[in-house]
Amino acid sequence: MNTTPYLVAATILSLGLSGCASTNATHETLPMTSPSTQSIELPRSAGSGNGKEVSVLLDERHLKLATITLRNGTPLPPHTAPVPVTIQVLEGEGVIHTGGKPVTVTRGSLVSLVANEEHEVVPKPGGDMLLLVHYLRGAK
Repeated sequence: MNTTPYLVAATILSLGLSGCASTNATHETLPMTSPSTQSIELPRSAGSGNGKEVSVLLDERHLKLATITLRNGTPLPPHTAPVPVTIQVLEGEGVIHTGGKPVTVTRGSLVSLVANEEHEVVPKPGGDMLLLVHYLRGAK
């Protein structure tokens, strides 16, 4: 049984609920902007290809999901995002430099960044990293 779409749905749901004022939030308190649920298939590995690849999985008004694949130690140079983001490591290990501090990450790590925070991702030398990035549009 492939549970990947359920993991993404759970992540999206948890991100949506985290902004609710009450810990007793129900689905009725969340505004629905789309009449249907989408199943998103995540890649299982970095696979083969160019040093850096970006693939947009979902592009909605309040949320954009993208995978970033870094192969053979290819870094993601310093940059910013105009909205808050979370970076989830799906495969590999390395360092995310943010706020002047290195954060060591491995599979399963999740790093949260505020809007316009400069960051850089550096895989383990010669290694591959597969990242899932959540762009939280509309968040403050």
